[in-house]
Amino acid sequence: MGLRIGAIAWISIRIFAEGTTMRFIFLATMALIACAASAKAGSLDEDAFKNIPLGKVTKFSNLSSFDTQAVCLLQPYQGRLSSKDALAARVNKYLAAKNYVPDEGHFAFVLIGKEAIEITTFNRSQKLDVLAKDEVSSPIAEMLPKGFAATDCASGQSAAFVKIEFRARTYVLLGQAR
Repeated sequence: MGLRIGAIAWISIRIFAEGTTMRFIFLATMALIACAASAKAGSLDEDAFKNIPLGKVTKFSNLSSFDTQAVCLLQPYQGRLSSKDALAARVNKYLAAKNYVPDEGHFAFVLIGKEAIEITTFNRSQKLDVLAKDEVSSPIAEMLPKGFAATDCASGQSAAFVKIEFRARTYVLLGQAR
């Protein structure tokens, strides 16, 4: 990171020495880079899930700075939310506009804010997979901490995740922290 900053500083000194046109191009480019870097600043990523302790409830707000009204799970092959409410309609319209195509090898969480919607997609693996609410069997339910209720969409303030190991696989479950 320090090397990149040093290189950018050296390049910026050279560009500012070249004249006004080059300065404008440089500043416009740097602004675009800054906007692109901050666009996903609140995203969930695989590292966030790696840091969740097994069997412990971790609130969404501890994993992401995205200002969310709700977090919803899209299971493998699930291309839309099945609910008929206004929030689901908004999300489904967004998914259609983005041409979201689900498949067996991926799951996603949809982060729904007042203005923005973001899809965070993950590769399924032994180290990270997902269980939906309807996949929580009795043995899995016994592994979940008290005060956690698995759900496929959770309100932003109470949205939480639990990570468990089951049959040699690590799963993340979305739910509500009570």
